[in-house]
Amino acid sequence: MSSSPLAARAASLSRARLARLAPTCALATLLLTGPSLHGEASAARMPAPAAPQPRANVHEEIVRLLERPDSFPRASDWAPLGPEALPELLGLASNPQAPEPQRSRAVAAIAVVAGLEALPLVTPLLEDRSEQVRATAAQTLGRLGGVEARKLLEERLPNEESLLVREAIQMGLSYLEP
Repeated sequence: MSSSPLAARAASLSRARLARLAPTCALATLLLTGPSLHGEASAARMPAPAAPQPRANVHEEIVRLLERPDSFPRASDWAPLGPEALPELLGLASNPQAPEPQRSRAVAAIAVVAGLEALPLVTPLLEDRSEQVRATAAQTLGRLGGVEARKLLEERLPNEESLLVREAIQMGLSYLEP
């Protein structure tokens, strides 16, 4: 996969998310295990967890998941891949040579993997040359929700020429609270 600005942003978002989670995980461990008799957290004496083993080929696993006929990816399917899936998904979603159904499913999967952090990653796909990718991006933004997603969809609607994409934008807007 070629490196793109979107992939670099996704990688930095993933690192930022992990950095924010570390103090929370440490606190949760302390709260769950409690202090020891010696005045130190029990967790401090626990052996360090084994380093996660790198997946043989994340790209192949992502492609396998994207080939599933499910209309919308489930978080339980994507969770085992972790944040390292995000740059791969962005690369597939942005690749005009990839099959449109695969690109479209990759857009939806980005939202599942990145959560609300997906907004700036999905937004440029509203300008994609593929109607299917633009339509999926519009519905995905609607599912992400929020004021910013509403604003993006409302701004895009009058400029969109494709009826399919206009309908997807309307559907995305219908997901958002008034």
